[in-house]
Amino acid sequence: MHIPGQIMNGEIMLKTEEYLVETADRCTRLAREGRELVARLEEISNEMMAKAVELDTHRDKNDTASGETPKS
Repeated sequence: MHIPGQIMNGEIMLKTEEYLVETADRCTRLAREGRELVARLEEISNEMMAKAVELDTHRDKNDTASGETPKS
């Protein structure tokens, strides 16, 4: 017998299941976004390091061409 205003046990379970599935999906999306963000940050870091090496090499070449001793 269902009393008006009373939530049936099956309805609670259904809502709980829906909540858990939606939360699991959200966690999966956030984890994927996090991995993509990490990959992008590593890519940016590599680009910056390559640019630093390029600038350092260019400076050393200029110093050598002008007769200065390259700095470490």
